[in-house]
Amino acid sequence: MKAVIVKDIKEATKIKDLVDAFLLPIKDFSINYYNTFMLEEVKAVQKLDREVFVIVNKNIFNNELPLLEELLLEIEKLNVKGIFFYDIAVLTLKNKHNLKTDLVWSQEHLTTNFETINYWYAKGVKYAYISSELTKEEINNISKHTKATLFVNVFGYQPMFTSRRNLVNNYLKYFNLKDKSHLKQISKEGKSYPILDTKEGTTVYSNYVLNVAYEDIKAKYLVYNTYLIDDIEKVLKDNNYPKETGFLYQETIYRVKKK
Repeated sequence: MKAVIVKDIKEATKIKDLVDAFLLPIKDFSINYYNTFMLEEVKAVQKLDREVFVIVNKNIFNNELPLLEELLLEIEKLNVKGIFFYDIAVLTLKNKHNLKTDLVWSQEHLTTNFETINYWYAKGVKYAYISSELTKEEINNISKHTKATLFVNVFGYQPMFTSRRNLVNNYLKYFNLKDKSHLKQISKEGKSYPILDTKEGTTVYSNYVLNVAYEDIKAKYLVYNTYLIDDIEKVLKDNNYPKETGFLYQETIYRVKKK
């Protein structure tokens, strides 16, 4: 199933016949996403008659817990398919209020093995969003050993690094530099990396567009991220982007040695 992280309602409406699910980052409660959605906009996307998941994937500060609790109670009324979460407070509040909306374990670079996925599955978390650093063999092996429903990235720029601090904007402010563009870039060894710096922090993205949608990956949901992609409709219809496998056939560089 094709699951797309869309920019806005207009884009969702345009591509609705080409996708099976929409993933919608929630305003003030998601990171790594420039475009976010209010709950009223989530309701509008639900009218497109596709599965809808919402993303609540930021670390929650103590003073934000009441707001998170209020948000989850409101999301429960929407009857969305599931909630992507990072902070365990989401699971705690789900259990506290006996909420029925399913959860998607989405801890970025930590969702790397079936044992931890199965741990959370036993706690009632029915879905997992697999880390983009895994190989195809590792992803398919996880699929064989878990009952959890899996999401896997197959297209788009990939978040490589995230900081709660505003690394770029603080630099600009300190040196009194002016740059109002939402997108920054850093160049290293001839490669350019997009940087997003918002009030939720700083994210550095890959210098390439991951494109493995054609691969036989054992996961129910194949995720397309439209950030910085202007022609996602064309991609979904006839993917002519260059093949870029990322880590799909490249083992992790740093690995703990077994004695």
